[in-house]
Parts: sequence; C-alpha cells; structure tokens
Amino acid sequence: MSVVWTVLGTIVQLMLAPFLFMLVVFSASSIADAGTVETGILNLSIFLLPALCVVSGLIVIYLHWRRRGAASYWWYGMPVVGTAAYLAYAIHLAHQVAQ
Repeated sequence: MSVVWTVLGTIVQLMLAPFLFMLVVFSASSIADAGTVETGILNLSIFLLPALCVVSGLIVIYLHWRRRGAASYWWYGMPVVGTAAYLAYAIHLAHQVAQ
C-alpha cells in the first residue's frame, strides 16, 4: 500500500461526505414534503452516509498503519454501497408517496 494513495483516497472520502449530506437533505426533504411518510430512516441517513465516509477513511488508514495489503482499499467502497442502498430506498419511497 502506498502512502500517497492512502492519503489521496482518504481526502476524496472526506470531500465526498458533505456531498452525501446534501444529497440526503434535499432528497429527504422533497420526499417528506410530498406526503406523509415515516422519516426515521431518512433522518438517520443524513448523518450515517457522511459518517460512512469518515469511518472508511479511518479504517484504511488503520490498515495501512498495520501494514495490511492493498485489498484494504476495498473499504473505500463502503460509502458507495451505503449511497446505493439509500438511493434505492429513497426512490422506492418516492414512488409510494406519488401514488
């Protein structure tokens, strides 16, 4: 594992966190504004998706420090999986509200 790629990947993860926060805020507010829905998961996602970025960056730094292999870069995919799950849920919920 290269120090340069670990630092650059972590910086990108930390830059992605505010964008995910804005994505959830605007999509959740438009879904909640369109109708009466349970907003518990939407409210949790506001903080959970940016936290996944920070946690994945810290995990990769820790694994780099412990001299693990390059396979630890796969942890950078954790926010992408979380975002895909959120978008699938939000789209499903938006279709329910629209009907």
